[in-house]
Amino acid sequence: MGNRKRRQRKSVASRGGGTDESRGGGARDARGGDAPRRALRVIAIVYLFVAASCAVSIPLGKGPDETAHVRYIEFVARERGLPVFDRANPDPDYEFHQPPLYYAMAVPVYALAGGNESAQLALRFFTVLLSLPLIYLTFGLGRLLAPGEPWAAAAAAGIVAFLPMQLSVATTIGNDALTEVLAAGVLFALVSYLRGAEQGREEGEERPPGVGAMVAVGVMIGLAMLTKSIGVLLFPVAWVAAGLAARGREGYRWRLLARDVGVVTGVALALCGWWLVRNQMLYGDPLAQRAFLDAFVGLRPSPQSFMEKYEVPSVMSYVGQVMIWTMASVTGVFGPVHGNRFAFFPYYVYFATGLMAAAGAIGFARYWERANPAGWQRQGWGICGLLAVLLLGSFVRFNFSFFQAQARYMFPVLPAAALAFGLGVQALFPERLGRYMLVAVVVLVALLAFVGVHLWIAPQFPRA
Repeated sequence: MGNRKRRQRKSVASRGGGTDESRGGGARDARGGDAPRRALRVIAIVYLFVAASCAVSIPLGKGPDETAHVRYIEFVARERGLPVFDRANPDPDYEFHQPPLYYAMAVPVYALAGGNESAQLALRFFTVLLSLPLIYLTFGLGRLLAPGEPWAAAAAAGIVAFLPMQLSVATTIGNDALTEVLAAGVLFALVSYLRGAEQGREEGEERPPGVGAMVAVGVMIGLAMLTKSIGVLLFPVAWVAAGLAARGREGYRWRLLARDVGVVTGVALALCGWWLVRNQMLYGDPLAQRAFLDAFVGLRPSPQSFMEKYEVPSVMSYVGQVMIWTMASVTGVFGPVHGNRFAFFPYYVYFATGLMAAAGAIGFARYWERANPAGWQRQGWGICGLLAVLLLGSFVRFNFSFFQAQARYMFPVLPAAALAFGLGVQALFPERLGRYMLVAVVVLVALLAFVGVHLWIAPQFPRA
């Protein structure tokens, strides 16, 4: 019996899923020794330096909706309660519909820093620290989804740390950074759960996987719902993962599916249900989205007004404009500088990063063909893809109501996208050269974040 189980474990490992090294849980990585983990520590340290530098380089109030986020924090600190969104007169308090978690966490920092302009800089540093776990979660997700490629996981962490647009999210006041950390935590926990479920099937264990992982997923989804309403998209991702994990050797385990879906949903609603009820009572909508969209008319350009102002001749041309702006904002679009004017890198920066992204996508297809991932890894990539599709659908819907071509709305899936890019870059070259290329890419992105922001972006903002 013991020999049979050892053979089954070896079978799982041979398909990418089983040994301690391939899981990333051993003392040393399967390929590259301890070097990828040391690189991760270097990335985290450099991130803190670069992020702090960017936080002081861009004028206060010039991040995405930053002034409105500060007003939310000021209200909570002053009134010791939650604001009510005014649909009749939303400006300048148009973020008052947002869930309260980020702002409640920020209030002590704001108060300790004195509640003035210096407090806003302290809030930026607070958000920088809040984003730090995203780097480690990206590395952890990479070690799960590609256990034999620790350098790709480290490179993904570096891209998430230094991508200029993501760095803008991490260095300005707002709830996006916390949302991304929680979404990455959900993906990491779900992929771990899928791995455990498949290993149990391979080893002939029909007892269901432990419920603790799904409790953790429910907690993170509940907190995400209390951070930003887009957290609702994590529910179907978790439900699909539960459905995949419920497959058994002797048939489908419906009780396990009911348990996992019930636990995730119940725990999440136990945390955020009061917020949904409050919104329903105040706005007639548990997510407060209808009230926000109705009030947003006039504050942001609709597709029609955008087409008229910029003489866009057709809907397809408008879609093209949205795509161009969105692709540029993956690398970085900053501001507003004033009004509807934003700060951009030189066009050749976007051209070069676009070519790199295309090469990474081609390389990832090559990696996938060669790697033959285990079933649970395919499922893990599948739930990451599902989140990407849901985020894209939300983004498209929003942009057919208002022109908001900002890639940051899809950044909750950035860790998986960065990993796919890193695997793609590595797959385009021989093994050792591929690792060097990953290091070169991370260094270039870090230089773009540090030197590029100071050389090209910061000078575009007026100084007091």
